[in-house]
Amino acid sequence: MTRILLVILTAALFAGAAIGFQNPLRDRLLRNERAEESVGWYQRADTGEFFLFDRSSTVALLRERDDPTGEVLVLFANRAPGGGTAYVSDTGREVIRLTALGGATYFPADAPNGVIADFASAAGGLAPTPRSTEEVRLRAEELVNELSGDLNRTISVGYAPAPRAGLGVQYDSLHMIALAFRSQRGERRRLRGIERVDISIGEQPAAYRRDNSLVVVIAPEFGFAGRSSSAYIARALVSEDQTN
Repeated sequence: MTRILLVILTAALFAGAAIGFQNPLRDRLLRNERAEESVGWYQRADTGEFFLFDRSSTVALLRERDDPTGEVLVLFANRAPGGGTAYVSDTGREVIRLTALGGATYFPADAPNGVIADFASAAGGLAPTPRSTEEVRLRAEELVNELSGDLNRTISVGYAPAPRAGLGVQYDSLHMIALAFRSQRGERRRLRGIERVDISIGEQPAAYRRDNSLVVVIAPEFGFAGRSSSAYIARALVSEDQTN
């Protein structure tokens, strides 16, 4: 009789687990385990869309899976008010915040007040796609054609030779410049003085106006962190000459 009762009790326990029996301690431990995942897909609670968040290096990287621009955001960790960690872009915009228990709040452009995001699955890290010198040259030519067409005047693009391992960053920086100009199409008057874009190699990324040029500095050895975001470059586009 005792054995029969024990079997029934065990079966009941397994049945409770199978129908989703809530265990707060287990759920909390699971959130902590997910918080320790350095790279993973997260899902927005409002739209169901996914983004990849990579914390495997000294700076974090974030890319939306269905982002038509394909921009990878470089984020820097700061202590958030009230605890947790806030990750901000090179323009100072908070993009995502993590709590100590693994909760995440995402601040995309279409929801600046923040939305809950849940860890969905582990993923591989983000890195610039390897490129050839020919691919960089062709992308620079595309940028010349795009800018010249949009601004109705000839715009030249020059770039310093990059090491082979840094060609992916150089290629990506050309894409960031294109996105920056597109975002400022309504500011044609403030772009009137720009006749040239120069991409140089330096110790850290930068972007600024100098005479009739937009100067973009990249540090290819740092991967995505070695180039400025499109938003940072866009700010430089509409700023005054910063070399005086």
